[in-house]
Amino acid sequence: MSKTEVDTNQLIKDKQLIPSDRNAYIFRREDRGGKWYLYYLDAERGNRHRFLLKNELGNPPKNSLEGREDAYMLGIAKYIELKTKSEKGDAIKTLTFGEMCQHFLDKEKKRISSIPHQGITKARYRLIANQVRWVRDFLNDDKKQIHKFRRNTFMNYETWRKERAIQFEKEIPRQTTINQEMSCLRRLFSEVAENEGYLSKDSIPNIPSIKLSKDAKHRRDDLTANEWEAIERVARLYWVKGKTRILDDEYTIEKDKNGKYKTKVNVIYKGVRGKEILKHREIAYLAMRIAMDTGMRPGSLFKMKWKHVTVNTAIPQEERLTWVNLDIPAENSKTGRSYRIAAPVAKFLESLRKVSRFTKKNDFMFTNQASGKQLSSRIWHGAISDLLVEARLADWTDDSNSQTKKITVHSGKQLSWYSFRHTYITMRLSAGTPIPQVAGNTDTSMKYIQEHYFHYRAEQQTEILSKGRKVTTAKEQLKWIDSLTNN
Repeated sequence: MSKTEVDTNQLIKDKQLIPSDRNAYIFRREDRGGKWYLYYLDAERGNRHRFLLKNELGNPPKNSLEGREDAYMLGIAKYIELKTKSEKGDAIKTLTFGEMCQHFLDKEKKRISSIPHQGITKARYRLIANQVRWVRDFLNDDKKQIHKFRRNTFMNYETWRKERAIQFEKEIPRQTTINQEMSCLRRLFSEVAENEGYLSKDSIPNIPSIKLSKDAKHRRDDLTANEWEAIERVARLYWVKGKTRILDDEYTIEKDKNGKYKTKVNVIYKGVRGKEILKHREIAYLAMRIAMDTGMRPGSLFKMKWKHVTVNTAIPQEERLTWVNLDIPAENSKTGRSYRIAAPVAKFLESLRKVSRFTKKNDFMFTNQASGKQLSSRIWHGAISDLLVEARLADWTDDSNSQTKKITVHSGKQLSWYSFRHTYITMRLSAGTPIPQVAGNTDTSMKYIQEHYFHYRAEQQTEILSKGRKVTTAKEQLKWIDSLTNN
């Protein structure tokens, strides 16, 4: 026993045990003016705790033997609260909502870095800080202890958020914006309260996912034209050439006088191991390009073998340098059947054969260059995550409980290898390709495409609707339409 413990024990007066627990008792401290305390040993974690006893109004019992009865009742109530938390797996130590928010922001601030794979940008931090500010404003009680939250504390956040915007005469936030703020709130509880032992997962308040409109709810997360351009450019630099784009002091991507990105060699691609990683990244780049030009499901894409490629004899000789036939292998799920498509991917397949050491008919197209086996799911997952972070479309998420590195996509979309399939379908529809052709080429139904992808825009369909028809024109300019519209 240390000198400190001996001295503390000598200060304990009027000790009274809690029934059924010899490691819990109430007592008075002489050095604290005779105030009443509860001593509690958290047997699960081996931690000792001493709590000053107060009633609901914040008033302590009398600092004498006269206050023993009140102290005992308060001690029993506090003991039951602590015992219940301990049995649920919650930590005994407490944390206020304001402290949790500040701790989270401090952690995020330390992650600010100009190195693409080593943190977040200043702009991203400002967005996170703004999201935290909104949820703190909603609760309006930084001193509230997080273990005292009711399960439904945040259930009416959406309504409050919209009313708040109206109150400040600001634009009503979109559903996706509110969902991103809810996602930030989940990270607050997960990465601070749960990971650091203040709450168990089961005791975290319910944080709702905000319902989207029927149209948005069923839409599959595809890439916008700008997102695809950013990803493709970065992939050519980062995956094929092993370079990283240089950021300026404002965390934007620098360009030279010719408008090209300034780059530097990425250090992870140096050495024998680095060259192997880079080769796998180049294979992943070509897989991405093939996915974007075929729309095939990732499960089928990763199972492609060289024997699945045949010459398209139905087209002129010069077009065969662009288009080939692909026999798409069946996935383990979805339709579970194989099918044939025509795809303009001859160039990418030619490049893949130059990169890969495994090009026999029964070899997988996308192979681990050391073993000749299919690339592992870990490599596929790591490749797309690295790419999205490098393209500044996502940041790494600080999740110490995860076995794999996770990302947070800035737009709130669920982006993955499947996103290339969704983007292909969306782009083909936007280009005017009839739904039956898109459905046939992607092995899905027209009904499914109409429900999840197709959004009819009449004003964009005139060219297709005019085909095979003799269309006559009006003799006069249709100024009368404008007059009807203006009335």
